[in-house]
Amino acid sequence: MSTFVAELDQLISGRRKMTSPLYQTILAGKATERLLQTFVIQRWPIKSLWTRNILGIASRIEDYHLRRLLVENIYEEETGAMSDSRRHLETFADFGRAVGVTREALENTTAFPETQAVIAHNVDVCNNSEVHFTAGVSSVLLLMEGQPPIVTTGGRSMLSVMRDDYNLPEWGYEFFVHHASGDDSADAVSELEDEHAAAARELLVRYADTSERQAKAGSYLEQALELRHRHFDAIVHAAYDAGEPVFRYQGE
Repeated sequence: MSTFVAELDQLISGRRKMTSPLYQTILAGKATERLLQTFVIQRWPIKSLWTRNILGIASRIEDYHLRRLLVENIYEEETGAMSDSRRHLETFADFGRAVGVTREALENTTAFPETQAVIAHNVDVCNNSEVHFTAGVSSVLLLMEGQPPIVTTGGRSMLSVMRDDYNLPEWGYEFFVHHASGDDSADAVSELEDEHAAAARELLVRYADTSERQAKAGSYLEQALELRHRHFDAIVHAAYDAGEPVFRYQGE
Protein backbone atom coordinates (compact mmCIF):
# COMPACT_ATOMS: atom_id res chain seq x y z
CA MET A 1 0.00 0.00 0.00
CA SER A 2 1.27 3.49 -0.80
CA THR A 3 2.17 5.94 1.96
CA PHE A 4 -0.54 8.26 0.67
CA VAL A 5 -3.30 5.66 0.98
CA ALA A 6 -2.00 4.63 4.40
CA GLU A 7 -2.34 8.25 5.50
CA LEU A 8 -5.97 8.30 4.33
CA ASP A 9 -6.65 5.10 6.24
CA GLN A 10 -5.13 6.70 9.33
CA LEU A 11 -7.43 9.71 8.99
CA ILE A 12 -10.43 7.41 8.82
CA SER A 13 -9.26 5.33 11.75
CA GLY A 14 -8.68 8.44 13.86
CA ARG A 15 -12.30 9.52 13.43
CA ARG A 16 -13.87 6.09 13.01
CA LYS A 17 -17.52 5.64 13.87
CA MET A 18 -16.73 4.27 17.33
CA THR A 19 -15.30 7.66 18.33
CA SER A 20 -18.84 9.05 18.06
CA PRO A 21 -21.17 9.20 21.09
CA LEU A 22 -23.91 7.92 18.79
CA TYR A 23 -22.23 4.61 18.10
CA GLN A 24 -20.87 4.36 21.63
CA THR A 25 -24.42 4.59 22.97
CA ILE A 26 -25.81 2.08 20.50
CA LEU A 27 -22.97 -0.40 21.05
CA ALA A 28 -23.34 -0.09 24.81
CA GLY A 29 -26.88 -1.45 24.46
CA LYS A 30 -28.28 1.82 25.85
CA ALA A 31 -30.10 3.18 22.80
CA THR A 32 -33.71 4.20 23.23
CA GLU A 33 -36.45 3.61 20.69
CA ARG A 34 -36.43 7.28 19.70
CA LEU A 35 -32.67 7.27 19.15
CA LEU A 36 -32.73 4.14 16.99
CA GLN A 37 -35.67 5.44 14.98
CA THR A 38 -33.97 8.76 14.36
CA PHE A 39 -30.76 6.96 13.48
CA VAL A 40 -32.56 4.98 10.77
CA ILE A 41 -34.53 7.94 9.42
CA GLN A 42 -31.50 10.24 9.18
CA ARG A 43 -29.15 7.61 7.77
CA TRP A 44 -31.71 6.50 5.16
CA PRO A 45 -31.36 9.38 2.64
CA ILE A 46 -27.57 9.04 2.68
CA LYS A 47 -27.74 5.30 2.09
CA SER A 48 -30.43 5.75 -0.57
CA LEU A 49 -27.98 7.70 -2.74
CA TRP A 50 -25.04 5.37 -2.19
CA THR A 51 -25.14 3.41 -5.44
CA ARG A 52 -25.91 6.46 -7.56
CA ASN A 53 -22.91 8.24 -6.09
CA ILE A 54 -20.65 5.27 -6.85
CA LEU A 55 -22.07 5.18 -10.37
CA GLY A 56 -20.90 8.77 -10.73
CA ILE A 57 -17.36 7.66 -9.93
CA ALA A 58 -17.50 4.49 -12.02
CA SER A 59 -18.64 6.36 -15.12
CA ARG A 60 -15.38 8.30 -15.15
CA ILE A 61 -12.99 5.36 -14.80
CA GLU A 62 -11.44 4.30 -18.10
CA ASP A 63 -9.81 1.08 -16.91
CA TYR A 64 -12.27 -1.76 -17.46
CA HIS A 65 -11.07 -3.99 -14.63
CA LEU A 66 -11.19 -1.22 -12.03
CA ARG A 67 -14.53 0.02 -13.32
CA ARG A 68 -15.88 -3.51 -13.09
CA LEU A 69 -14.98 -3.67 -9.40
CA LEU A 70 -17.25 -0.71 -8.74
CA VAL A 71 -20.00 -2.09 -10.97
CA GLU A 72 -19.89 -5.33 -8.97
CA ASN A 73 -20.11 -3.28 -5.77
CA ILE A 74 -23.19 -1.51 -7.11
CA TYR A 75 -24.75 -4.77 -8.34
CA GLU A 76 -24.36 -6.38 -4.93
CA GLU A 77 -25.77 -3.35 -3.12
CA GLU A 78 -28.77 -3.17 -5.44
CA THR A 79 -29.55 -6.90 -5.60
CA GLY A 80 -27.73 -8.80 -2.84
CA ALA A 81 -27.19 -11.50 -5.44
CA MET A 82 -23.48 -12.02 -4.81
CA SER A 83 -24.00 -12.63 -1.09
CA ASP A 84 -27.30 -14.52 -1.47
CA SER A 85 -29.04 -11.69 0.34
CA ARG A 86 -31.39 -8.96 -0.83
CA ARG A 87 -31.02 -5.35 -1.83
CA HIS A 88 -28.99 -3.92 1.02
CA LEU A 89 -31.10 -0.79 1.31
CA GLU A 90 -34.18 -2.93 1.86
CA THR A 91 -32.50 -4.79 4.71
CA PHE A 92 -31.82 -1.39 6.30
CA ALA A 93 -35.52 -0.58 5.91
CA ASP A 94 -36.26 -3.87 7.68
CA PHE A 95 -34.01 -2.78 10.53
CA GLY A 96 -36.06 0.40 10.68
CA ARG A 97 -39.31 -1.57 10.74
CA ALA A 98 -37.96 -3.65 13.64
CA VAL A 99 -37.42 -0.49 15.71
CA GLY A 100 -40.78 1.02 14.72
CA VAL A 101 -40.02 3.12 11.65
CA THR A 102 -42.70 3.01 8.97
CA ARG A 103 -41.96 3.26 5.26
CA GLU A 104 -43.85 6.54 5.20
CA ALA A 105 -41.58 7.97 7.87
CA LEU A 106 -38.50 6.87 5.93
CA GLU A 107 -39.64 8.57 2.78
CA ASN A 108 -41.28 11.70 4.16
CA THR A 109 -39.40 12.83 7.27
CA THR A 110 -37.31 15.95 6.70
CA ALA A 111 -33.57 15.41 6.85
CA PHE A 112 -31.61 17.40 9.43
CA PRO A 113 -29.39 20.18 8.02
CA GLU A 114 -26.39 18.07 9.06
CA THR A 115 -27.79 15.13 7.08
CA GLN A 116 -28.37 17.35 4.07
CA ALA A 117 -24.78 18.58 4.30
CA VAL A 118 -23.43 15.03 4.08
CA ILE A 119 -25.68 14.33 1.08
CA ALA A 120 -24.58 17.51 -0.68
CA HIS A 121 -20.92 16.69 -0.17
CA ASN A 122 -21.29 13.13 -1.45
CA VAL A 123 -23.31 14.08 -4.52
CA ASP A 124 -20.92 16.87 -5.46
CA VAL A 125 -17.66 15.00 -4.99
CA CYS A 126 -18.90 11.89 -6.82
CA ASN A 127 -20.65 13.59 -9.72
CA ASN A 128 -19.03 16.97 -10.30
CA SER A 129 -16.83 16.70 -13.39
CA GLU A 130 -14.76 19.62 -12.15
CA VAL A 131 -13.65 17.56 -9.14
CA HIS A 132 -11.32 14.66 -9.94
CA PHE A 133 -13.02 11.39 -9.13
CA THR A 134 -10.27 10.34 -6.71
CA ALA A 135 -11.70 12.88 -4.26
CA GLY A 136 -14.93 10.89 -4.33
CA VAL A 137 -13.05 7.64 -3.98
CA SER A 138 -11.30 8.87 -0.83
CA SER A 139 -14.13 10.80 0.84
CA VAL A 140 -17.08 8.55 -0.03
CA LEU A 141 -16.02 5.10 -1.24
CA LEU A 142 -12.99 4.53 1.01
CA LEU A 143 -14.63 6.31 3.94
CA MET A 144 -17.70 4.06 3.77
CA GLU A 145 -16.09 0.79 2.77
CA GLY A 146 -12.74 1.17 4.53
CA GLN A 147 -14.23 1.92 7.93
CA PRO A 148 -12.57 0.02 10.79
CA PRO A 149 -14.83 -2.46 12.59
CA ILE A 150 -17.68 -0.86 14.50
CA VAL A 151 -16.90 -2.80 17.64
CA THR A 152 -16.16 -2.15 21.30
CA THR A 153 -12.95 -3.13 23.02
CA GLY A 154 -14.90 -6.03 24.47
CA GLY A 155 -15.71 -7.37 21.02
CA ARG A 156 -19.35 -6.28 20.80
CA SER A 157 -20.34 -5.57 17.20
CA MET A 158 -23.43 -3.95 15.73
CA LEU A 159 -24.62 -7.39 14.70
CA SER A 160 -24.21 -8.96 18.13
CA VAL A 161 -25.70 -5.98 19.95
CA MET A 162 -28.74 -5.82 17.68
CA ARG A 163 -29.31 -9.53 18.14
CA ASP A 164 -28.41 -10.03 21.79
CA ASP A 165 -29.11 -6.69 23.49
CA TYR A 166 -31.97 -5.22 21.49
CA ASN A 167 -33.41 -8.69 20.76
CA LEU A 168 -34.06 -8.00 17.09
CA PRO A 169 -35.27 -10.93 14.98
CA GLU A 170 -33.02 -12.21 12.21
CA TRP A 171 -34.85 -10.23 9.54
CA GLY A 172 -34.34 -7.09 11.60
CA TYR A 173 -30.56 -7.37 11.88
CA GLU A 174 -29.76 -8.84 8.44
CA PHE A 175 -28.34 -5.50 7.28
CA PHE A 176 -25.54 -5.84 9.84
CA VAL A 177 -24.48 -9.23 8.49
CA HIS A 178 -22.85 -7.39 5.57
CA HIS A 179 -22.33 -3.99 7.19
CA ALA A 180 -20.68 -3.30 10.54
CA SER A 181 -20.35 -6.98 11.36
CA GLY A 182 -16.62 -7.32 11.98
CA ASP A 183 -15.31 -8.37 15.37
CA ASP A 184 -12.37 -6.97 17.31
CA SER A 185 -9.92 -9.19 15.43
CA ALA A 186 -11.03 -8.01 11.97
CA ASP A 187 -9.32 -5.43 9.80
CA ALA A 188 -12.52 -4.17 8.18
CA VAL A 189 -16.21 -3.85 8.85
CA SER A 190 -17.04 -7.04 6.96
CA GLU A 191 -15.50 -9.34 4.36
CA LEU A 192 -17.69 -7.81 1.67
CA GLU A 193 -16.74 -4.26 2.56
CA ASP A 194 -13.09 -5.31 2.82
CA GLU A 195 -13.23 -6.28 -0.88
CA HIS A 196 -14.85 -2.95 -1.77
CA ALA A 197 -12.25 -1.02 0.22
CA ALA A 198 -9.47 -2.84 -1.63
CA ALA A 199 -10.94 -1.57 -4.90
CA ALA A 200 -10.97 1.99 -3.55
CA ARG A 201 -7.34 1.74 -2.48
CA GLU A 202 -6.32 0.39 -5.89
CA LEU A 203 -8.12 3.28 -7.59
CA LEU A 204 -6.30 5.79 -5.40
CA VAL A 205 -2.91 4.22 -6.04
CA ARG A 206 -3.56 4.21 -9.77
CA TYR A 207 -5.22 7.59 -10.33
CA ALA A 208 -4.27 9.90 -7.44
CA ASP A 209 -0.95 10.16 -9.20
CA THR A 210 -0.02 13.78 -8.59
CA SER A 211 0.63 15.76 -5.44
CA GLU A 212 -2.32 18.00 -6.27
CA ARG A 213 -4.75 15.09 -6.61
CA GLN A 214 -3.48 13.54 -3.40
CA ALA A 215 -3.86 16.82 -1.53
CA LYS A 216 -7.44 17.25 -2.75
CA ALA A 217 -8.32 13.63 -1.94
CA GLY A 218 -7.05 14.18 1.60
CA SER A 219 -8.82 17.52 1.96
CA TYR A 220 -12.16 16.16 0.78
CA LEU A 221 -11.81 13.20 3.14
CA GLU A 222 -11.21 15.54 6.08
CA GLN A 223 -14.31 17.53 5.10
CA ALA A 224 -16.37 14.35 4.87
CA LEU A 225 -15.22 13.15 8.28
CA GLU A 226 -16.16 16.47 9.88
CA LEU A 227 -19.57 16.55 8.19
CA ARG A 228 -20.29 12.96 9.13
CA HIS A 229 -19.51 13.48 12.81
CA ARG A 230 -21.69 16.60 12.89
CA HIS A 231 -24.43 14.42 11.41
CA PHE A 232 -23.91 11.76 14.10
CA ASP A 233 -23.90 14.38 16.85
CA ALA A 234 -27.11 15.94 15.54
CA ILE A 235 -28.87 12.57 15.85
CA VAL A 236 -27.79 12.19 19.47
CA HIS A 237 -28.67 15.76 20.42
CA ALA A 238 -32.10 15.57 18.82
CA ALA A 239 -33.16 12.10 19.90
CA TYR A 240 -31.34 10.78 22.97
CA ASP A 241 -32.53 11.13 26.53
CA ALA A 242 -30.89 8.72 28.95
CA GLY A 243 -34.02 8.92 31.10
CA GLU A 244 -36.10 7.15 28.45
CA PRO A 245 -36.36 3.33 28.50
CA VAL A 246 -33.75 1.36 26.61
CA PHE A 247 -35.20 -0.21 23.47
CA ARG A 248 -36.05 -3.91 23.44
CA TYR A 249 -37.82 -5.55 20.53
CA GLN A 250 -41.24 -6.78 21.59
CA GLY A 251 -42.49 -8.12 18.27
CA GLU A 252 -44.71 -6.50 15.67
